[in-house]
Amino acid sequence: MPEKMKYDSAWKDIIEELFPEFLEFYFPEIYKDIDFKLGYSFLNKELKKIVKDNQIGKRFADELVKVFLKDGSEKWILIHIEVQGTAEIQLEKRIFVYHYRIFDKYEKESVSLVLLTDKNPHYRPESYQFQKWNFDLYMKYPVIKFLDYQKEMNRLLESKNPFALVTLIQLKSMEAIENNQKYNAKMNLILHLFRKGFSKEKIEKILFFIDWVLQLPEELEIKLENEINELNEEAPMTYITNWERRAKKQGIEEGIQQGIEKGIEKIVEKLYRKGKSVQEIADLTDLSIEKIKPIVFKHKN
Repeated sequence: MPEKMKYDSAWKDIIEELFPEFLEFYFPEIYKDIDFKLGYSFLNKELKKIVKDNQIGKRFADELVKVFLKDGSEKWILIHIEVQGTAEIQLEKRIFVYHYRIFDKYEKESVSLVLLTDKNPHYRPESYQFQKWNFDLYMKYPVIKFLDYQKEMNRLLESKNPFALVTLIQLKSMEAIENNQKYNAKMNLILHLFRKGFSKEKIEKILFFIDWVLQLPEELEIKLENEINELNEEAPMTYITNWERRAKKQGIEEGIQQGIEKGIEKIVEKLYRKGKSVQEIADLTDLSIEKIKPIVFKHKN
């Protein structure tokens, strides 16, 4: 997986794992209106169907979430996360396009939320507008700019919400350029994480995020882990090494991939048994002939 996609994936993972806390910290007004007892769900399949047009860019970090309000009504929340660290020229257009595509395809009115991690203090795309003759289209959406939190460091350090620490991690990743800076930042953030009194599960989720956002060369990771382990003997800290976390995540991803491969094999086998040729199967599934032939040969014998 390319580094940028890993970085985007870190944001997707932390939001999906700690969604109520995400809304509570960044969008408290929305959080107050949602009845989390009724559940919520991430609509990944639905989102994929509306981002097919490459002209507006397929954003790996976007999230579409179905929630229920306290009055029992259903709402969809579309979260746009600009995590590449640079201002995106077509962001306003993309938000508008996603909004009308959701309504057109699913007849659902969605609320768009935007998170910006770029370093340009003047980049604040807060609306989309088109006006011609007597026609006026105006769309405004709430924006979270991480640079703004630089003025709220005390609040971030004192808050019990895990996304206060996630925000600190993001800010430090924007500041730290040299490896020694990243090392010191990562060490301090991990120690601060242990002091917060979070559950083991939350600690592990935030450690995953730290690993992706503040990556170090292998020798520095080993040094960091040794220092943490030394501190572990003196304090009741829960620390899973970077390598253990990576191995666990890789195992999950490999399991998913194996499931996908088995599903593909079943489809090819079914089509072959129905009398379809290798070329016909390739045309129907978009799989390469080289991938289909071994499966067909396996079930032919």
